[in-house]
Amino acid sequence: MSKENVDLVRSTYEAFGRGDMDTVLRMLADTEWHEAEGMPYGGTFTGGEAILSNVFGPISQDVEGFSAQPDEFLDAGDKVVSLGRYSGQGANGPVDVKFAHVWTVRDGAFVRFDQYADTKLFSQAVGK
Repeated sequence: MSKENVDLVRSTYEAFGRGDMDTVLRMLADTEWHEAEGMPYGGTFTGGEAILSNVFGPISQDVEGFSAQPDEFLDAGDKVVSLGRYSGQGANGPVDVKFAHVWTVRDGAFVRFDQYADTKLFSQAVGK
């Protein structure tokens, strides 16, 4: 099942990258999202609408051309780790921040997301 989990994670980034938020929100419908403490949008949010309101919406306002580009996927069974970079243009300069995301998948659906990133660097770039 883990190859399918990697494919599910990869397809989520692809949908986000092309701006297909309907698909992304459907994929995150039952996800407990843990945005890193120290991020301007830090906290725990459950479900696509809460994630959109508290994370994706504010990021799109704060970072022009925001992207989360994974470079590598690590298969860990029911968990998939993606390593990559955030990019875009913040109020105080370019956003260029490494991330690690841990996705937990159960029965072909996301149940949890954990973000790890340099929150200070991100916050400085966006001016928050």
